[in-house]
Amino acid sequence: MVEANSSTDKSVETSFSSRLLQPGNDALGYILFLTSLVLWAEGNNLRSINIILIIIAVFWLAVNLMTRTKLFTKKEKNLAKPSKKRKAKLLSLILAVLVAIMVLATTIVVNFSEDFGGDAPEYDSPNYNDGVFENVETTTLSNDETSTWDTLGQYMVSDNCRSPDEVLPSQKFELKDLDEGEFSVSWFGHSTVLLHTNEFSIITDPVFSTGGAGPLSLGPSPFPYEDEYTVDDLPEIDYVFISHDHYDHLDKNTVRKLSDSMFYVPLGVKFHLMEWGIDEDKIVEFDWYDETNVSDDLFAAFAPSRHFSGRGITDNSATLWGSWVFKFYDTSIYFSGDTGYMEEFKNISAKYGPFDLAFLDAGQYNIAWEQVHMLPDQVIQAAIDLNASVSIPIHISKYELALHHWYEPMELVSTYGAEQNVTIATPMLGSTFIFGEEVPQDTWWKGVTVCTNPFLDDYPLLEYALVYTNVIGVLWVVVPRIKNKAESTEEE
Repeated sequence: MVEANSSTDKSVETSFSSRLLQPGNDALGYILFLTSLVLWAEGNNLRSINIILIIIAVFWLAVNLMTRTKLFTKKEKNLAKPSKKRKAKLLSLILAVLVAIMVLATTIVVNFSEDFGGDAPEYDSPNYNDGVFENVETTTLSNDETSTWDTLGQYMVSDNCRSPDEVLPSQKFELKDLDEGEFSVSWFGHSTVLLHTNEFSIITDPVFSTGGAGPLSLGPSPFPYEDEYTVDDLPEIDYVFISHDHYDHLDKNTVRKLSDSMFYVPLGVKFHLMEWGIDEDKIVEFDWYDETNVSDDLFAAFAPSRHFSGRGITDNSATLWGSWVFKFYDTSIYFSGDTGYMEEFKNISAKYGPFDLAFLDAGQYNIAWEQVHMLPDQVIQAAIDLNASVSIPIHISKYELALHHWYEPMELVSTYGAEQNVTIATPMLGSTFIFGEEVPQDTWWKGVTVCTNPFLDDYPLLEYALVYTNVIGVLWVVVPRIKNKAESTEEE
């Protein structure tokens, strides 16, 4: 009895194998084509192709499941074999439902989620025109040297060095004892900088949330640090300075935890803060080149930067963006916020410089949008234009927002700075130093990430084999059909 069952199983396996290998059977061709394509894409860091294939497979399965219903069967002659026209109608129905759901969900989120903040009014400002703020120089999010398709193609290629593959080294945050007239500098990644004195504390663009940098925390997640930092770790913050309203610079949860502080913000950003419960009398708005004596010891001015703003779908550049100038203890400090290189740096230096310390946007750049984020060599030129004694690269080491390797900004900016005798400080995450006593130049990022090439680069024969099987799969499907078509023509 056992032998009989064994014989039956073998005959079934043989029958299946023979059917699979039979010319004209599309199944084997599709298996060869898809398997080799998936392996080839994975081996060349093109996982995006596999994601697209999965999406196609899901839609294909959904359409085929819906063919078992009675939808669009009125003109069908053979229900067992649905026509292409019916499948197209079913696919259109699925897409229409998905689009309707997305539109409904987006409408609900935009109207009820607090993440987007408030609506800015129109402003009587020389920098405001036709409902939007404008840069001092003509600025676009495109470049003649590359195209949108080029950039999209680069994003299709995955790269394990855009984010660190391990926890980033950092230091536990601790304040230093200060003598009269001294101040300390602490950097918490990206553009969050603490300037602490015995009289007051300033923080710029504070972001301490652990969620993604986007609405509903759907944006890129922060890199993992050895030490975690929260608002509770900070000293009492007297003054919060915001450069613009993008999510990686204006964080709702952090703002609420700093509600006892005074906020100094660009035009329009006040309405975000008020939406989140900050008292209006704790918010001071600035246009470019507005100035104020914050206290007897602290002078602040808001200067231009070359960027844009917006937190939602329809509020692009509805609020202003810019950079900050601080003067205290006979020290001049410049904080760039987000900016592309601009000739206005020279005007800012002429008006408020020279600067003892400059925090400069040095990361999340790309040749396609160099007009709103500086390239590494432009950071050095900005430091020269600003006549800055010491510059610290910021807008780095926290989020994956561009195509470059996560450590590249520190490496290139410090290298270019050394070549042109421009002093670049590179403090470790969370570290605190007393300005004037030291210039931290630790290369803390070196050796953190080991970048690897696509694995097929090391196995070229395997790549050739995958291409070969891919071609075989295509031919297995196509050749019998061409042959059958030719025979049908001869018979006619």
